[in-house]
Amino acid sequence: MRQFIVTTLLAFVVLFVICPSAFLHPSDTHPDSNDTRLIAYIIGQVQNNLLHSQPLYFGTFFAPYNNTLTFSEPFIVSAIVTLPARFVTNNPILIFNLAFIIGSILTFISLFIFLHYLLMDKLLALTTTIIFFLSGFHLTYLPHLQLFSLWPMLLAIYFFSRYLKESRPILIDLFFLMVTFQLAESFFPVYLIFFSILFLYLAKPVNLKNIFSRSLLFLPFWFLLLFPYLKLNATFPEAYRPIRDAAHFSLGLEEIFTSYHSFVFICIFVFSLLLKNKKASSLTSHFLLLTFSLILSLGPVLKLFGHSVKILGLPIPLPYTLFYYLFPGFQGLRTPSRFIILAALAATIIIGLKLLPFYEKLKNSTKYFLLLTLTLILILESRLPLPGYPVDITQPSVYQEVKKLPNNAIILELPIKLWVDDNHEIESLRSLYSLVHRHRRLGGFSGFSPLAWIDLVNKINAHGLDQTNLDHLRSLGITHVVEGNKIYPL
Repeated sequence: MRQFIVTTLLAFVVLFVICPSAFLHPSDTHPDSNDTRLIAYIIGQVQNNLLHSQPLYFGTFFAPYNNTLTFSEPFIVSAIVTLPARFVTNNPILIFNLAFIIGSILTFISLFIFLHYLLMDKLLALTTTIIFFLSGFHLTYLPHLQLFSLWPMLLAIYFFSRYLKESRPILIDLFFLMVTFQLAESFFPVYLIFFSILFLYLAKPVNLKNIFSRSLLFLPFWFLLLFPYLKLNATFPEAYRPIRDAAHFSLGLEEIFTSYHSFVFICIFVFSLLLKNKKASSLTSHFLLLTFSLILSLGPVLKLFGHSVKILGLPIPLPYTLFYYLFPGFQGLRTPSRFIILAALAATIIIGLKLLPFYEKLKNSTKYFLLLTLTLILILESRLPLPGYPVDITQPSVYQEVKKLPNNAIILELPIKLWVDDNHEIESLRSLYSLVHRHRRLGGFSGFSPLAWIDLVNKINAHGLDQTNLDHLRSLGITHVVEGNKIYPL
């Protein structure tokens, strides 16, 4: 218990150093100026759905489409964890910051538990936890709660690792429970779980029959979580990302070393490789996972300095291309670069295991000195603390009128924006407004937008509310227009 309390307090301090605005100004600042607004909206909307007995994936944006929360990550776990706060405040910014703090502290604690299990040295586990947590590979994703708060993924890998060693059924049950939590929060880390346990399993195979039989209890929950997303893909062919998108959002070879500003992390990793380790065979699965993750982060073709590397005029295909066409779900992924977070985790484990024989010979005072020194260096490298971005969710007075509209009213807010337009951040702010007035709206900002919706928005921006657009909007059930702090029937 004492160790848990100390680790929690340390996690709190580290997080305060990273993002003090989340503690000092939780009601009116966010870690970035747009994406975190979307996440705050989703968390708030899921809470509204739970409190008002609405469909779990009901969203107020992108009307009249149904279950529009499936256009992005679900964030159901964050919504449930912070649901008690709704009895104190309706401020979505405050609730997001609370979810951010809780999820990040749980990530720190979970990583420490996992690394302590592997290393059996508290101070080395704490040091490697700090190395990962404060690395640019992790801090880069701070605005993306689904990749910064990774505690279900870390605990899933931890429980599976223990199951391989101990064969206790409760451990595989806890593994599947964490997988379920991860599915309910964000889907991409589930791939990271799968590939992690695959390499662990290949290093030490066990009876798969027992594993599959224990999974049957969780299958109904997985189906309930995934079915709306499967329906989305069946409804909108464009939900399958073209492979060109994957190429665009993948890393160039040099970006592994330059994009994340993690020179300290990379230097520590290189230094650890120079150390001898009599148990080098135990590192094989982690090296394979590191190599595999790095290759996947490069996407479908090899790039260097922003351009595809070509031989005889043809790009060099990478294994991600096979996964894109053959592995379930890969056609819905857009950012292969995110596999770098799994590479960083594998590298962190390797650092710990390589340093272990060296660390065992050190005095505790020396270990504390190294821990403090590395922490300060990482803080300086990352230029912490990171800035907070003000968010003013004070609604224009017109939304008091919107709140009085009939329940079936759908509003069009002008000017309406696509995510590529200037000042498109207004759409994520309007989504936050909708948490109060709770009316559906044509506009929206999310990870996915239907092509028909994009076409309609372009027509409205090009021709205004001409007769053709009016007829189209009325056919969609749009009833009112909000423009310039005024509201009028369509």
